[in-house]
Amino acid sequence: MSTNRKQRRGISLLMVTAVIAVASVMGLAMLSSSTLQAQASSSQNGAVQADALSESGVNLGLYYLQNLNKWGAAPWPTATLAVGGTYGPVNQNLGAAIPGTFDLKIQRITPTQYVVTSTGNGVSSLGTIQRTLTATVDVNYFNYGVSATNASSLLTSTLPANTTINGDVYTNGPITNNAHVSGVVYASNGLLSGLLKLVTGVVATLIPSTASVNHYPSYYYKGVLYNAKVITSLADIPANPDPTTNPGGVYKYGGSLTLTGNVNIKGTLVLSSSGSLNVQGINNSITPVSGFPALIVDGDISFKVNNSALDLNGLVYLGGKVGKALLTGSGSKLNVNGGMLFAGSTIAIDPTLVTMITYDRVKASIPDLVPGGNPIPTSVSVVAWKN
Repeated sequence: MSTNRKQRRGISLLMVTAVIAVASVMGLAMLSSSTLQAQASSSQNGAVQADALSESGVNLGLYYLQNLNKWGAAPWPTATLAVGGTYGPVNQNLGAAIPGTFDLKIQRITPTQYVVTSTGNGVSSLGTIQRTLTATVDVNYFNYGVSATNASSLLTSTLPANTTINGDVYTNGPITNNAHVSGVVYASNGLLSGLLKLVTGVVATLIPSTASVNHYPSYYYKGVLYNAKVITSLADIPANPDPTTNPGGVYKYGGSLTLTGNVNIKGTLVLSSSGSLNVQGINNSITPVSGFPALIVDGDISFKVNNSALDLNGLVYLGGKVGKALLTGSGSKLNVNGGMLFAGSTIAIDPTLVTMITYDRVKASIPDLVPGGNPIPTSVSVVAWKN
């Protein structure tokens, strides 16, 4: 009997020990699971912080680009970046109440395109968690198919019935619209057949006068300074821009010049000294190098022969009017693919011309046209996004 009791006491001890061991394992497992859950929760919070901080950094970069050359709104290094240059503030925060920071980098890759990269640094119990966002951004300047920022309140511009504009129209004077306009007409007042919106609060890059507009005596191309080629006749313009001496293809002429038909210029034509561009014959065109305007003319664009035609594949700056000589017939056509800027006091297009103006945001964004090349942008466009 004594032996059996001892055996039972030994078995009880083993059972109690086993139960305690199982309970200890379960307790450790529960504690470990709780710790893992806490770490996972902290990591998740850190990842969310990093994502939000990286987005905040991109938004700050967009704000800087939207306000280039606006005193006090954007850091001066951003406004003065050369092509290829980088501005990169690090460890930026959103205030003491918000944990984490972000690193911002703005790189200028063309005169009007930038890459904004933001890395958010979230905080977790395991350390820093990072997320990076990259946006490719176009900075826009002249954002209207037809624009006149020097329009007089005493003179009424008229868009004639033979004119078609695929884009918006801006004038800070009165206007009468008989044209086919696919966009919105912004004006100070006037009789309109289409939709009118007042210019109040609408952003427009100011058009320089003929005295101050950039006539491109020299220019930068991929960071190198070149001089424009001064021509004495159309024969001086090569078939393609010279990559060594004039890669931007800028050709200057002091006075009026006549396109006599089948003239196809690959570059920018600049007519100063109140010069006008005269058009005779068909198959005339001007196609600029990317980043340059198609035409800068202090005077008029004038069609001298019936059934003539001109294609301008870029931004057009006009000191005078789009006109036509006193001819008995008609049939002449002007096609602009980019945008047209009227520097005078009215938007003046001859009603007998068939005129087509199609706005192209990229071709119209030429900041160098403004003295100093530092206008305030009208808007920014995100053209690519990478997580």
